[in-house]
Amino acid sequence: MENRGRDGSASKTEAESHDRGSSPSQASQATAVDRGVPKEPQGRSIDFDLDALKPDRVGNPCHADSDPGFAHVDGDVDGPGYNDTKVDIIAVPCPGADPVQTWIRDPLPDHSFDFPTPDNAGLPTVAKLAGKAILSPAVSGHFARAPHMWARQGIRGFVSTARVMLYRHRALADGIDLEGLAMDLLDQIQQLRQGTGRSRPLFFIAHSIGGLVVKLALVRATQLAEYREIMYNCHGVSFFATPHRGSSYMSMKNLRESIRQLLHLQRPLPESLVRELRVNNSTLATIHEDFVDIMSELRVWTFYETLDSQLSGYGAGGSAGLGGDSEVQFGAPLVSIKSALLDVWEEDVFSVESDHANIASFGPRNLKTMTTYLKDLTAAIIKAQDLSDRYTHTPLKLKDHVKVELVSFYEDPDAEMEESTIRLYSTKTHLGDFLIKGPERCLEERLGRAPSRQGSILTNRPSAFPHSPDIVVTGSSARPSLEMEGGLNVPHVIGSPGQALSASRNHPSSSGSQGSTRTLPNPSLKKFMWIHLPFTNPLWVKEIFGKLAETQGQNFEKVFSKENWLSKHIQSRDSKSQPSYVKPSCSYIPAEMAPSPRTSLASPGRTNAGNSPNCLSLFLPYLHFDTYCNIIRRRDFIHHRLKHGRSSPVPEDVASLESLEMRVIWQHLGFDPPLNCRRTLDQFGYPSLHDTNARDDDQMLYKLTMEDARPQLKPRDRRPNRHSFSSIRASIKGAYSESSSDGDSESETESHLRDGKLLMVDQLWLWALDTTTLTTFFPKRESSLKEGTLFQQADLRNSVYNELNGDLTGRTQNALDLAAFIALHAVTVFLDKSSHPDLEIFRIFDEAIGILAERMTSNMKKFRSQTFTTKADDSLFDEHDPEGSNINSIKKRHKRELERAERDNRENTSALLELRDMEDELTTLQKLFDTQDSTIRVMQGIYLRPELHGATTDGRRYLDEALEHLSEYKQTTTDMLKRVDTTRKDYEKMLEMAQRQAQVDEVRWSRLQTELASSQNLSVMIFTTFTVVFLPLGFFTSLFGMNTAEWDGEGNIPSLGTIGAISLPCSIFLIFASLVAAYSSRIQGVVKATYKNTRKMWKAGRSFMGKFETKKAKLAKQMRKEEQRRERRERIARRQKERTYDLWATVKEQRSLQYEIPVLNRRRSKSGRQGVVGRKSWMAI
Repeated sequence: MENRGRDGSASKTEAESHDRGSSPSQASQATAVDRGVPKEPQGRSIDFDLDALKPDRVGNPCHADSDPGFAHVDGDVDGPGYNDTKVDIIAVPCPGADPVQTWIRDPLPDHSFDFPTPDNAGLPTVAKLAGKAILSPAVSGHFARAPHMWARQGIRGFVSTARVMLYRHRALADGIDLEGLAMDLLDQIQQLRQGTGRSRPLFFIAHSIGGLVVKLALVRATQLAEYREIMYNCHGVSFFATPHRGSSYMSMKNLRESIRQLLHLQRPLPESLVRELRVNNSTLATIHEDFVDIMSELRVWTFYETLDSQLSGYGAGGSAGLGGDSEVQFGAPLVSIKSALLDVWEEDVFSVESDHANIASFGPRNLKTMTTYLKDLTAAIIKAQDLSDRYTHTPLKLKDHVKVELVSFYEDPDAEMEESTIRLYSTKTHLGDFLIKGPERCLEERLGRAPSRQGSILTNRPSAFPHSPDIVVTGSSARPSLEMEGGLNVPHVIGSPGQALSASRNHPSSSGSQGSTRTLPNPSLKKFMWIHLPFTNPLWVKEIFGKLAETQGQNFEKVFSKENWLSKHIQSRDSKSQPSYVKPSCSYIPAEMAPSPRTSLASPGRTNAGNSPNCLSLFLPYLHFDTYCNIIRRRDFIHHRLKHGRSSPVPEDVASLESLEMRVIWQHLGFDPPLNCRRTLDQFGYPSLHDTNARDDDQMLYKLTMEDARPQLKPRDRRPNRHSFSSIRASIKGAYSESSSDGDSESETESHLRDGKLLMVDQLWLWALDTTTLTTFFPKRESSLKEGTLFQQADLRNSVYNELNGDLTGRTQNALDLAAFIALHAVTVFLDKSSHPDLEIFRIFDEAIGILAERMTSNMKKFRSQTFTTKADDSLFDEHDPEGSNINSIKKRHKRELERAERDNRENTSALLELRDMEDELTTLQKLFDTQDSTIRVMQGIYLRPELHGATTDGRRYLDEALEHLSEYKQTTTDMLKRVDTTRKDYEKMLEMAQRQAQVDEVRWSRLQTELASSQNLSVMIFTTFTVVFLPLGFFTSLFGMNTAEWDGEGNIPSLGTIGAISLPCSIFLIFASLVAAYSSRIQGVVKATYKNTRKMWKAGRSFMGKFETKKAKLAKQMRKEEQRRERRERIARRQKERTYDLWATVKEQRSLQYEIPVLNRRRSKSGRQGVVGRKSWMAI
């Protein structure tokens, strides 16, 4: 049998099969042989027995193949019928273990996979699999009985489109390690999936150490371009008792033979592999960290053992060959629960009642767990298949678009001042280039192409210099020699000034003339460096610090330990609308010696050794703003990204978005630690609230800066806006077009939205390493020149840089001073440095409180005048309104007063609600200022330490200034809260007075109704009297007026009996029919049905007659219908407007009304009327 190893090829076998004229299916089977799978005899189904796979004795298993490959492949690509699959599932056993026995060691009952069951009968992919049919060959012609193998029969029973492959490791040998096993797995997958054409989703199922192989393989697939497609297509991993943090028993030499027997390995685990399994091994720790960074794209299932494994080993006084006196037998879990769990939020954890060897086969005691897992896996497979069928993956390549800014601070020797002046040289480079070259190399390239002038004020415009070629750093550059001064590392000499200047002079100028001379900074005068990234992405933070550790020879393990980094991240488990954030804090980590270097798996062959530097870390929230349309756009984009499930496959429309922020959100949403998006003020104030969308849409700043409703444009005046929300929404339509068809249209287009400003709370992440390096991470609001005066308002980066380099007012001698300077600007940039009138929140809130207080006073005066008016109306009603006592007049007046009371009550209640919202947001601002104050005070206390006191003179001054500003902000907020509380209480008192007046009005109307009722009772009494008097008279008159025989003796007229015989039955029938029609529902139904049918016939007749109408008549009828529809829409709009009363819109409307001088301020004319002041009365002054 010919096997394919890492460098094997199938071309020879395929050519031979083609020369023999074999069919495509035969050729595919020949290719399967090259992959390490024997041929299956054609034309028959193979039956087999489970015992055929059992080894004759321990240590002589049937899987003696020395090359890696696939021992069993169930399914094919574009195969016939049941063999047609679209998803690959690879089962990876422990190295040295049998690739089939691992999954069937604890046999399942024969009826375990009787499909379809009532629970899964509705699944579209459920298919019946032949009980003993084998669709692809296996090792040595021996086949496992299908009903007992859940990894094949169970999975394919739930989802028939999955191709199940059982992987076989290479034979165990000395020197084998996880790295080699992982590369073997990647090579075999690459060869197996080569030429499949379209993208095929991939899932892994791994047992024991096989899980570590899968983890490392996926990490390598992320780092190596030739295998990256494997990671893009991987959708999930299942870990069965994988020792993520090592295993004490697996790493013991005296238990190697016992573990070999327990796991049925070919031979004991080699020493090279055992060393990597030690608890808290640095290799496993690095694998775990790198895997956690990429696992946000994966569904992860974890299974841990709950039964002890029986182990035996020899003590110090004995060995395997000295008898059994020193042999110790005991039971213990081979992998502890702590080591078996990844301890991440995306993990689904199952406990299995089994030991380590049998956990991957479930067994009869875990059928419910197995069924639950298979259903969950089936749903993930269907989702992955759906994404793969609809989208083609388009890599975002964010590192080629996101830029890192590097600012180097040099002492200016040409400054004619007593004190030294700091000059800045800055550059922007792509994140990918930064991670290759490092900060020093990027700054050297900046100096090599420096313009003739010294320093420049850096703007956000793209660099005019051409993109320099990538430079791959193959070795670790040692950090410059340092000397200790006051507990801090201070740079001594950084480079050779002559060499640097010489190289820069010989470099051709890119912007100046050839004859111009330039003065470059002396590298020995370099003070410190500032590295800034405009995104709060924990993954990029770790990568940047990893590059700093490589280029500067430092160790940042303590800086990013669980205590100092991971535990500070807060993420809502239940709410998807709440962004993650970092708890505000400031801490100082003193320097310490690294215990020993270790190899980092982030870059193979790189050593992470060195001392841990003095590190100041600051996580500070600060106030900022955004527009309402941006909020809606970001909210809608995140919603549909979550419905997409995972970032890859990335739709082409998403990859082509202009907004870099949106692309970063699409790629890194859901990482652990997660991407920290921008938060609104309510998301900061209520982080545990499930949904703050309603609160965000009702934010006070937005209501006070909302654009006026735009008038309806004529058709010819309509112009599409390139940068409108609708255009961006259309550009990402391909990413979630399936959700749009479900009627999910939560967002409105920008043309239907009234834009405004909203308060945001951004985060500042800052690390100061010794006094030589400062790294910052804070977001940047995406802005454009079309925003006019709002362009780059309150931009923190620009504020810091312009003050450092523009007027040289910001003195910073080291990284700690700059850290304090940035903290000062974070506190003040929005409240003190923004020039747009819509961003002056204290002024806006103060005006709003004043408006509400003034309206309260105006309403009180109106309420008083209405009281006098009511009394006057009552007096006029009694004297001058003789018809006012009728029922219609009273109803009209009552209705008019009720409408006025409802209108006043609605206005006052709306004002009270606005005051409540204002108080809530001011309280949130107070909370923000208190948080900033406490964090800055902790930072100030750190700067007062003896070892930092001498190096933080300017920094302490900046922190004192920041605390002064915060004290002022807090006092202003407190004063506003008091005013709001006073105004709110006044409104409540006014509402109480209105309620009392309403009670008085009710008493008044009750009195009027009583008087009216008494007058009506008199009329009824008079009518009754007349009826009683004249009814007998009328009866007798009618009786004697009848022409009857009794009254006329001639007998020519009917008798009284004849009249009674006619009138009495008719009267009784009419009375009875009326009562039946009144109380019988059946009769009423018949009458209604008759009415409806008659109406239909009438409409049909009118429709038929309408055919003969003229066009003019039809047009007139259509116009009448349109007018009726318009009136109906207006009525609905009026009702909606009444329900959604906008207080601030009413305020704006009243501002345009002309003010009238009060009546009491006017003189009375000779006629007794108040004088009227005209509009141009100012001309008489």
